[in-house]
Amino acid sequence: MNSSRKVCSILFLLAFVSPSWAAEPLPISKAVQKALNYSPSIKASKDGERAASEKIGEARSMKGMKVSVSVSDASLNSPMLAFGARLNQGRIDKTDFDPARLNDPNSINNLQVGAQVIFPIYLGGMDYHAVQAAKRGLEATGNDSKRMEEDITFRAIETYLGVILAREDVQVAQKALDGSRESVRNAQAAMDAQRAVESDLLQAKVQDSQNEETLLRMKNQLALELDRLASIMGEPSAKEYDLNMPFLSQECSACSEEPGKLLTQALARRPDFLKVSSQIQATDHFEKMTRGTTRPHLVLGATAENSRDGFSGDNHGNGMVFARMDWNIADGGEAGHKAQGSRFQQDQLKRMRDALADQIHLEIREAITNINNSLERIRVSRQAVDQSQESLRILRDRYNVGMAIMSDLLGAQNSLLSHQMNHMKALYDYSLSKARLKMALGELDLEHCEILRTPEISSDDGLYGKKLGQP
Repeated sequence: MNSSRKVCSILFLLAFVSPSWAAEPLPISKAVQKALNYSPSIKASKDGERAASEKIGEARSMKGMKVSVSVSDASLNSPMLAFGARLNQGRIDKTDFDPARLNDPNSINNLQVGAQVIFPIYLGGMDYHAVQAAKRGLEATGNDSKRMEEDITFRAIETYLGVILAREDVQVAQKALDGSRESVRNAQAAMDAQRAVESDLLQAKVQDSQNEETLLRMKNQLALELDRLASIMGEPSAKEYDLNMPFLSQECSACSEEPGKLLTQALARRPDFLKVSSQIQATDHFEKMTRGTTRPHLVLGATAENSRDGFSGDNHGNGMVFARMDWNIADGGEAGHKAQGSRFQQDQLKRMRDALADQIHLEIREAITNINNSLERIRVSRQAVDQSQESLRILRDRYNVGMAIMSDLLGAQNSLLSHQMNHMKALYDYSLSKARLKMALGELDLEHCEILRTPEISSDDGLYGKKLGQP
């Protein structure tokens, strides 16, 4: 009676505990988001953006008010300095004009406290162009961050689909192993009934060993892909997640868009292309800022100063308001060479931008070609799978009645395994090529990339059967 109660209690607890054992669903969009949130490279890019934004404030400070305070204390016995110090302290009397005292004064202590305020009025345009260059630099850094996000997104998609492909390969390999085990049993039964020879059984066992080796390789590949996915998401493991089947559920269609039109669209969105454009503009402003060093600079200012004989001695204050123009008429050609260097750098960046546009055009054409090629492979491999399945069914029935030889049956099993894996690889290549096209267009995000919006499908629903290993 006590044993029955214990069993019932355990079953009751399992009814509530077992749901917590279920794997956590991980749609591809969530995997990408995890990768984006974790990526140290993206965090480094964001730090770079913050540093670039401070450059704008630094440039604006060129036109800002400058305030400085100074304190000095000196003991003077130089005739001119000693007389001037007494004069600034307001302590001059008739005895100070005695020639002997003027020529050989006693040491005098001079404590000076002063402040100066400078208002830049015109800096030859340097301040404006410095601010504009910093803004373009921030734009370039921001586009660099966006490109990094696209790179991480693509890597996450590629790794996620790699796990799905490896999982499907495991399932197909498992079914092939089940089929070869059945062939071994059939060959044994046929030999026992004297309808087959021992070589048939040996062939079936060799095929069974090969299929078992294939399954082990596929399982190892799945483990590696799961490790890659865990690494890119910053997780200790990805085995506890239930991945969906995005490239098995999407509707496949050809890409008939004109690459030239897509190039125009890509050049308006590609972060790396926009980055170079911002760098060209920044370099142009750097050139103009450099030329501003040889233009007149105008500042207004005011100073206030208090001189005294030590902390407790007599003191006297004075001040000054001034306007000053500085003009670096000749600097030995330094500004001109710096400006010319900036001009050459602009030319270099423009040529790099042209080369990048050609590369983007090629990426678009390659992605479109791969999409359409994968679509044709999907169609052909699907037909091959259907035909191989029917051929295997017929040969298995014929072998069971002694009308086919084992080598034909094993050949049909190998053909089915090959066509199934080719079909899944074509689906994988199609999905990845679609993602590559979106990346080439600068649209690899949730808003524009269909694969990131694929409906969730349970991993129990594979392409060639239900759960792993089921016939």
